[in-house]
Amino acid sequence: MFPLGHAVFGYLLYVPFAWVTGRRLPYGVTLGALLVGTQFPDLVDKPLAYADVLPSGRAMGHSVFFALVVGAVLWALVRRYDRPHLAVAFGFGHVAHVVGDLVAAVVDQTPVAEFGFLLWPLLPAPVYASDNVAPWVRVAEFYASPRLTPGLVLVPLVFVTFLFVERERRRRVAE
Repeated sequence: MFPLGHAVFGYLLYVPFAWVTGRRLPYGVTLGALLVGTQFPDLVDKPLAYADVLPSGRAMGHSVFFALVVGAVLWALVRRYDRPHLAVAFGFGHVAHVVGDLVAAVVDQTPVAEFGFLLWPLLPAPVYASDNVAPWVRVAEFYASPRLTPGLVLVPLVFVTFLFVERERRRRVAE
């Protein structure tokens, strides 16, 4: 998945999660935390793999162990400032990113052996030829191509969902 796909996937999963659990709907800073969370694994792994610090563009940032550490540190930080909803939104986005990569891999019929990134560094992370290409170049080339992405197909649904969230937010503020 590319950035837009991760953002769309995370947002469309988070809205029903927030609605059902009574959490803050994603707008304002909460929306920002969610969207940064949906990009976070790639923001960690892709540049570090390109710089030969990590073995793969799916290694540390995509690992369950890293998610647990980041989640614990973030939770301690936001609890100090009484903003736990930000940690929940960010953590949800982070997990949604990894789940999105897994869903895409299953759809692409990727061999299970390539899912080692989930338990990196205990299991080896798969190496991709694209790890040698600057991440910003990969993203620019992908979005410049005429290929339609699943993320773009879901943009109308995101727009409708966003309108629903905004209407609900305004209704709650008026109460």
